[in-house]
Amino acid sequence: MADDDSPQNTENRSFFVRNIPNAITFVTVFSGFLLMVSTSVPGVSPKVCVFATAMGLCADVLDGQAARVLRVKSKFGATFDQLADLTCFGIGPAIFFVRQQQQAMGADAPWSMQILTCLAGYMYLACSVFRIARELIVHSGDRPLYFVGIPTNLACVFAVPASATFAGSTFLPFLIVILSGMMVMPYHIPKGLW
Repeated sequence: MADDDSPQNTENRSFFVRNIPNAITFVTVFSGFLLMVSTSVPGVSPKVCVFATAMGLCADVLDGQAARVLRVKSKFGATFDQLADLTCFGIGPAIFFVRQQQQAMGADAPWSMQILTCLAGYMYLACSVFRIARELIVHSGDRPLYFVGIPTNLACVFAVPASATFAGSTFLPFLIVILSGMMVMPYHIPKGLW
């Protein structure tokens, strides 16, 4: 008896059915794109970016659920999901944070705060990339039973709303640094918690 999730059975499904989860993953990619574009398009409200993050989180949950229900799980889909996570929950929030903080502080802000903001944004981005790369290696694209460090989407839940609400605050770069460190900490966190 063949396994329902075997590559042979997955390939027998129609092109449309096999790509439903990938289409949902594109919503996550679009959400990350919206976070990045919002920093250069005047008049985009930070509330739109918080909504885009929520939309990306929903799509991130739904794509995996769709793949399991439709029995079209694949290494490509798992890797695509991780890269979409990097776009929406790693790169997008880092750029959004730096831009929000720089705009709120203004050009006359002390150099120390401007440098701290840039370093915190870079740290968030670098730790997101490191975390996702580690996830791809540790779990080989399979669905893990645990996370190593907090997931990027969990860090994003705090980073984007805080950047939208408390832009210009002195404590915000420190929050971003703490979230960055938590993404790369070497502790196993059971998957059921998030």
